[in-house]
Amino acid sequence: MLRAVANLKYFAHVRWFVWGGVIFLMVWTLLVEWHRVNEEAERTRVNLLAQTMTRSASALRQKWELENRPSHSQTNGIDYSFTHKGWPIILQDDHVDCVQMWNLLSSRQRPVDYLSLVDKKEMRSDLYNSCYFQINDGKWLALFYENETIRTNGFLTLSE
Repeated sequence: MLRAVANLKYFAHVRWFVWGGVIFLMVWTLLVEWHRVNEEAERTRVNLLAQTMTRSASALRQKWELENRPSHSQTNGIDYSFTHKGWPIILQDDHVDCVQMWNLLSSRQRPVDYLSLVDKKEMRSDLYNSCYFQINDGKWLALFYENETIRTNGFLTLSE
């Protein structure tokens, strides 16, 4: 009798141990997959943001053409001018105002948040600086002018 009770307790412990192992394995698998899905979602977010900014710039250029190529315009309370080829630009002290360009192009409703901004003068353009917006850790969006034409590019960097 004592041996039968010990066997039942042993099997009960084994059963709880197996269930605990299965639950641990499921949670671990979900966490690994969540990380992968989250990374892909962040990459997609950067790409969509770059596309949104390009579409916004294209819409403002079309507006420039339809309004008979004015030198200045205003959208959502933001004043901006145009390059020689009709692309929107906001200059402050002969440099692209990156923050205002972000507000103008990132969203029509409410500007999207970014973590930090790096503003550099590069060889891409003799006249304009480039703007680099850090969306989150390791994911950036570049806004620059090349041959008087606006360009956007989402890219990834290694996390530090």
